[in-house]
Amino acid sequence: MYLIYHQDSHTETFSRYNSGEIPLVLLHGFCEDQRVWAPILPHLNHLPVMLIDLPGFGQSAMAEVPSMQAYAAAVKAALDDQNISSCVLVGHSMGGYVALEFAAYWPEYLAGLGLFHAHPFTDNEERKTARKRGIETLLAGKRDLYVAQLFPNLFASTFQASRPDIIQALTEYGKQQCAEAIIQALQAMLDRQDHQQTLAGLSCPSLFLLGQKDALIPYDQGIQAGLLPDKSMIELMPEAGHMAMWEFPDLSSLLLSRFYQWCLLCKK
Repeated sequence: MYLIYHQDSHTETFSRYNSGEIPLVLLHGFCEDQRVWAPILPHLNHLPVMLIDLPGFGQSAMAEVPSMQAYAAAVKAALDDQNISSCVLVGHSMGGYVALEFAAYWPEYLAGLGLFHAHPFTDNEERKTARKRGIETLLAGKRDLYVAQLFPNLFASTFQASRPDIIQALTEYGKQQCAEAIIQALQAMLDRQDHQQTLAGLSCPSLFLLGQKDALIPYDQGIQAGLLPDKSMIELMPEAGHMAMWEFPDLSSLLLSRFYQWCLLCKK
C-alpha cells in the first residue's frame, strides 16, 4: 500500500498490483474501501491494477469539502503521484459517480471508463429523501445501525440467503468507516451533477456492468445510460444485485479484463 502526503498534511492511500503503463484503476463505492475488490484481484493478476481509497475511506483523509469534484481530484493526485497519464478507470456505485466527475474534468487521462453498478443521472426525490434520512441517523450517533441496514440490501436475495457470512464481513468493514466520512459521501451524492453529456462526449470506450436484481440501479436505467457514448460495452448479469464483484467474481473479472483489452485495442 502506498501513501501520498499532501502539503496540507492530508494522506491518501492506494495499492498497485503488477506493472504496466496503462493500469486498470478501480474505485470502491459508498461505505467501502479498496478491500471490496478482493474477490476479483486473483483473477486480474495478468493486468496492471491500481486500487484507490477515496477521501475519508480506508486510510485516506477526509476531503475538506464533501463533493464529487474533491473525490475526483484525489484520484488525479494518486495518478499523478505514480506518473500515470493514461488509465482504464472503473468505479463501483459511488465510485462510478466519482469516475464520471473525473471524466468531466480530465478526459485526456482515460483510455476507458467503466460504471460498475452506477449511472450518470442525479438522484430522484425518493433517493434524496433516503440519503437525508441516512445523514440524520448518522448525526444521531447510529453509524453501526445504519451500516447494518445498508449492506444486506446491496445483494440479490439468493446471495443473502446463501452467504450471510460475506454480508456480515462487509458490514463489519462498513462499521470501520468514519461516520463523518459517510455523512460527507451522502452529501456529495446528494449534490452531484448529471453526467449524461459527459458520457455522450467521451471518445474512449465505456463499460456498463449491470445487475438485473440490483435494488439501487434499475437495469433499464443502466441500459439507457449505455446508449449515450459512441463506444459502449453493456453487460447485464441476470442474477446479480449491486455487488457483482462478490456475487459473481469470476464473471466480473472476465468482463473487466475483456473491457480492458478492448480499451487497449481502441487506443492503438
